[in-house]
Amino acid sequence: MHALDSLRGIAALSVVLYHCLLVWPSLHATLADHGVPFFHTAQDPLAVALLTIPPPSLLWAGREAVLLFFVLSGFVLAQSFLRGPQPWLPFILRRACRLLLPCLAVTLPVALLVALADPSPQPGWSVWVTGHWAEAPTLGQLTSHALLLAQPYDLNSPLWSLHYEWRISLAFPLLVLLGATGPGRAMLASLAGMALAAAEMRLLGSDWLSSLFFLPHFMLGVLLAQAGPALPARLAALPPRGRAGLWLLCYLLLTYRWLGPGPALLLDLLNGLGAALLILLVLASRRVQAMLGWAPLAWLGATSFSLYLVHVPVILAVLHLAPPAMPLVAQLIAAIGLSLLLAWALFHAVERPSMRLGRALAARVEA
Repeated sequence: MHALDSLRGIAALSVVLYHCLLVWPSLHATLADHGVPFFHTAQDPLAVALLTIPPPSLLWAGREAVLLFFVLSGFVLAQSFLRGPQPWLPFILRRACRLLLPCLAVTLPVALLVALADPSPQPGWSVWVTGHWAEAPTLGQLTSHALLLAQPYDLNSPLWSLHYEWRISLAFPLLVLLGATGPGRAMLASLAGMALAAAEMRLLGSDWLSSLFFLPHFMLGVLLAQAGPALPARLAALPPRGRAGLWLLCYLLLTYRWLGPGPALLLDLLNGLGAALLILLVLASRRVQAMLGWAPLAWLGATSFSLYLVHVPVILAVLHLAPPAMPLVAQLIAAIGLSLLLAWALFHAVERPSMRLGRALAARVEA
């Protein structure tokens, strides 16, 4: 589904821009606080507060983009189950090759770079920058990053979302079965799982069930897939005003984090609903699909996973290795260009061969 691939590419690029902005302490205090922008103008410059006011904020909406990834994953992974029964082991082999091999390929060079460069923090950087690469990498940290075992991921922080992708993949066939019981029951069960994870964290102080926080997002994708083409067709048949109203609703759901206060779980759920509606609206509009078929967006979509993996190490490497006289804005522009280049290389050298290997191993196990 090339249009959804391009949508994922745009979301990946927004994560890159988001992390570039987090380098500045004032922007980190505003963007990473998930607050309402108008509450920040008292202590922040107006120019900083404006970065969180929609619609421009959608261009660097980091968490919203990750939640879109989760809904898209549920939608795409469920497609294979709709075509017929999927044995668990071949499915997991494909997912392991898809997720873990690229993580391993990125983690080893990053750890080697940190060990050799011995980076030190510089004044003017935010705590987001100084929290990375603060200590020499250990074998345990290397293993954890490569196999997505445990947080925090101080060498490459975007791995936090793949941490949950991998864990939910292990139980994904159960999500498909749950979705088959009906949308209402499936969503209620997913919300109950989220509530259980919240109770565990609040009462026990642990996070063993933290993957359940994002269960509703994956379930939304599963339900969209199980609904098939009928639901987008119904949206396409709406009058222009009706479709315009849905686009406005989608926009409000995706940007609600910056429009009104609320608990983090509620904000994530609203963003997830906005992501699901966005997918539906794209599937319902041939014009939007044609726009997303633009060659640069298609390229960005194809390399989006690799871009997501490499961009934070590239940003950090440029910050630590660039000449001190080089302006920070120029460093970050260079980091974006280098990230796109390395993403293209990783896609061809590692990601695509990993997917082929996963399919081959799964076919052998099935045979």
